[in-house]
Amino acid sequence: MAELNIPSWFNCVTPQFDILNNKLDESVFAANLGDVMMGMGNEIYLDPKQFFKKTYVTNGLRNIATRVVQALNGGVTENRVISLQTGFGGGKTHALISLYHIVKNGAELNDVLLEANVLAKGLMPTFCNAKIAVFTNNTNDVAQGRTVAEGFVVHTLWGEIAYQLGGVEAYKSIEKNDVDGIAPSKELITPILKSSVPSLILIDELADYCVKAAGKEIGKG
Repeated sequence: MAELNIPSWFNCVTPQFDILNNKLDESVFAANLGDVMMGMGNEIYLDPKQFFKKTYVTNGLRNIATRVVQALNGGVTENRVISLQTGFGGGKTHALISLYHIVKNGAELNDVLLEANVLAKGLMPTFCNAKIAVFTNNTNDVAQGRTVAEGFVVHTLWGEIAYQLGGVEAYKSIEKNDVDGIAPSKELITPILKSSVPSLILIDELADYCVKAAGKEIGKG
């Protein structure tokens, strides 16, 4: 059997500038959806052009991005509540940040999405004004809540979703539920969701938030 003269990978690949110059900041690997939503953190995660240029698009990422865009374009899709289940480091947060950029920018990002091959062939966002709500383990402090731009405090997950999707008016419709820490009924939350179409809700690290929330007593619970 003839030997194959295959060169080593390090003779074929040119590392990025930061690696070549020993300036790699390993904190860049700690992706945080909440930071991206707040406009904080590393520029690689904040700038969608840089983000998708550095992203290796897996079949899983392309599949979920395709499903979300099809739904927000008004098409018929499968169950619109999607639960991502992977092991630690499996790419859940990276996928959520991808969806955040796609939905936040909509059709304005089409050239970037086409170059990165993020979506199924022939599919592009047709929306430009989609609403997006983000909730992570650090979005809202369990004890103190989060003070928003208008000067009041949002306390809960449902308060954040209402405020981020529908602004002050939507929040006011469930304000008592937010202040009292009691989840709103379907009759209260459904109008907010229907008035915010198209919209996407992203939730990350919820288990960690619930561990913190378990330390706060509300009523008899």
